[in-house]
This record gives sequence, structure tokens and C-alpha cells, in this order.
Amino acid sequence: MIAYRAVPYLLVAAPPVIVVLTILIGGCTMTRTANDPVDRVRLYSNPDSRAGDELILELDRRAAREQLRRIIQEAQR
Repeated sequence: MIAYRAVPYLLVAAPPVIVVLTILIGGCTMTRTANDPVDRVRLYSNPDSRAGDELILELDRRAAREQLRRIIQEAQR
């Protein structure tokens, strides 16, 4: 009897579970290209590393955001 009551819920839950499993399995089996940056570890000490450049860009963005916040706060006063 309990199994018969669970059938409608299982039918409703089955399609989302199938979609999630398909996405997970597809993501795990996806091939990558040879020069994909995810395959390579970026170290700051490597001469061809762009990690340092990205860090500098992020720090510049943060400084610009902070300066913009200060300007907005001063304008509101």
C-alpha cells in the first residue's frame, strides 16, 4: 500500500533527477582542449604566468570601486 502512494511523487521527481544526473555525468566526461588554462597550474613564479597581471587588475578594480564609493558619499553629503 505504501508503495502505491509513493508512485505519483516518484513520477514527479524522476525528470528533474534525470536532468541533474545527465548534467553531472556530461560534465565529468567532457573533454578539454590541450591549451585549456584549467589544465595548467598558474604560479606567480612562472615567467609566462598571467596570474600576477590578473591580481594587479583586480587590485586596480578594487581601488577604483573604493574611490567611486568615496565620491558618491561626498556627493550625497
